[in-house]
Amino acid sequence: MKVLVIGQGGREHAVAWKLMQSEKVEKVYVCPGNGGTAKEQDIENIDLSPADTPSLIDFANRENIDLTIVGPEAPLVDGIVDEFNKHNLKIFGPSKKYALLEGSKVFSKEFMKHFDIPTADYQMFSSGNEAKNFIEDKQHPIVIKADGLAAGKGVVVSQNKNQSFEAIDELLASNHSNHIVIEEFLSGQELSAIYVCNFKGCSYEIALPWTKDYKSRDEYNSGPNTGGMGAISHPLGYEHKNSIFKLHIDIEKIMIKTITGINNYNKNLNNGYLGFLYIGLMIDNKNNIKVLEYNCRLGDPETQNLMLTLENKNIDLLDLIINQPISSIKDINLDKIEDVDDSFCCTIVLAAIGYPGEYKKGFYIDHSDVIENNNLKIFHAGTTLKNNKFQSTGGRILTVNAYSDTKENALAAAYRNIKKIKIYEDADMKVQNQDLVFYREDIGN
Repeated sequence: MKVLVIGQGGREHAVAWKLMQSEKVEKVYVCPGNGGTAKEQDIENIDLSPADTPSLIDFANRENIDLTIVGPEAPLVDGIVDEFNKHNLKIFGPSKKYALLEGSKVFSKEFMKHFDIPTADYQMFSSGNEAKNFIEDKQHPIVIKADGLAAGKGVVVSQNKNQSFEAIDELLASNHSNHIVIEEFLSGQELSAIYVCNFKGCSYEIALPWTKDYKSRDEYNSGPNTGGMGAISHPLGYEHKNSIFKLHIDIEKIMIKTITGINNYNKNLNNGYLGFLYIGLMIDNKNNIKVLEYNCRLGDPETQNLMLTLENKNIDLLDLIINQPISSIKDINLDKIEDVDDSFCCTIVLAAIGYPGEYKKGFYIDHSDVIENNNLKIFHAGTTLKNNKFQSTGGRILTVNAYSDTKENALAAAYRNIKKIKIYEDADMKVQNQDLVFYREDIGN
């Protein structure tokens, strides 16, 4: 098969790399890709914009692409799947009306309320003054969200009234939406439950291993919200097996309600939900679950963690997507619970100083001292290949991913290797400056 992956981040590098491990895949194209995908064998970057749907359709037809996989959320919300379907091109991702689950915070909160899916209490506002009056006597912290897509930067966890007022003004003035959602702050353990809602349709969903994303920029979950500063697998490994089984059942109920609900909402369409479904959860100290958010694609940086995990478990991503013949794998987490398996994967993001605000770029990265193998892999995000050298272009530059038989070994390997990466101000790589980058030092806590 020839596969096209749309996107340019670490998520797309990881997906493209994992697809190329499949015996069924001959070639993977990534549009537009990054410096990391440019260096991978049998992966080719295509210089097209993910937003240029007509050109992508022309490319898929010309190159006889067997399957297209959409990485980022914006093309999904804009309706790329609908356009590919009109041209009878096989594409994996939800169509525009299904992608509303992620495209609108207002829609997703109303959806959860209507279908009795547990979530934080909330109110919606289009007026800044009304929103400010609402939070005037509210206990902080509270969470303020832009309605539309904001690339991970449309959520503010406000600690006091002044911060809330600033966030309300900023989010309503941005081009992300005309509405905001103000909701109660939930505390507990975050968990990302991601499903492959494959071509076999409803009731054939496959659960990927649970992961945990670290969204705050700084240690101890402080600082501004980001697209993700790291991820770990199986964050609830400390829980008793019976508790994990109960959580598994509760999460499965939420998934079923979500799929049934969104299919019911779109019952006039002749297809069901197709693509990855990301359910962001908060689990409190009594193991009660609430849904934080939906994404209609793979999480980032969870994807990097997941792809290395799947590779070490000898699971073909393409098999999960096509599901033909029907996969015997329904829930990889059950395998983890039932087996004596302490395996663990750690993902650490290397970011440019200033991220998630205005950040430095244009410097050079040398990770040649990191020896990659089946248990250690670097996935690129914000890089390009310039004269065969990696140059930074984004806020999140790359991730170091380590898989091991224990949590301690995985964390140690990830941190040991991220410290080997050298940063240079100049193309000749003579002026080293590690202060141009940073990473969280508490991933895994």
